[in-house]
Amino acid sequence: MISKSVRVRSFAMALCFTAPFALAEAQQMNGGLSPNAAADLLFQLETLQQEVQSLRGQLESQGHELKLMKESQRDRYIDLDKRISLLMSASANEPKYSSAPAPKVEQPATQTSVEKNNKATNSLVSSPLAPISLQPASAEAQQAYNDAYNLIRQRNFDEAETAFAKFVKDYPNNSLTGNGYYWLGEVKLVQGKSQEAIDAFTIVIQNFPGHSKEQDSLYKLGTVSDQLGDSAKAKSYLQDVIRRFPDSKAAKLAAGYLSKIK
Repeated sequence: MISKSVRVRSFAMALCFTAPFALAEAQQMNGGLSPNAAADLLFQLETLQQEVQSLRGQLESQGHELKLMKESQRDRYIDLDKRISLLMSASANEPKYSSAPAPKVEQPATQTSVEKNNKATNSLVSSPLAPISLQPASAEAQQAYNDAYNLIRQRNFDEAETAFAKFVKDYPNNSLTGNGYYWLGEVKLVQGKSQEAIDAFTIVIQNFPGHSKEQDSLYKLGTVSDQLGDSAKAKSYLQDVIRRFPDSKAAKLAAGYLSKIK
């Protein structure tokens, strides 16, 4: 396209410069140019000029599209780099387990809490639920969790996703399972799997009420919902974080993010 434009433009310019000399020479040799011949020559010149202008417009349009594509790729790279940095920052703040931690248990799950948990499937979490009874992590579960978590530290996100998916499947009901689902959601979010990340974060707040990762999962649900275009649901999640966990870091982040949602 560019080569064609250059050739046409060069030819048109050459024709514009040589046309007067050609006309003068023709007039000297033949005593003047016929009206029809002169009109045809001018028509050809105008046609070439219009084609050059059209090609120039196409080049400008393609240049603008290329600029937009570069800006889009740059924004995606910046967003991905930001997500990875946030993930690594959160990873650095995660407590290291040297032995299986005792589960935080206030009371076993009752029928009432189960009913509330089921209702949360069709609506946003609107009230805190009592922590459920979880089994202490076995040595095998602890090792499997640590191995999966170390993959995040090494930025091996594909392998980390596989490892955490296997961990929550193999150990569905221990004190580290909620953490496993949370980090599974984070890894999926870094890889651009937003809907799958929402599913993982939702499991934390529905299946592990009162878990230490519940507030962070609610915040993530709010931000991801906003990124997917559901600002109403995003506001509801973020407001829930602020209301239920007012003194937490997640609440401060939620307040800051909420102020930016239109």
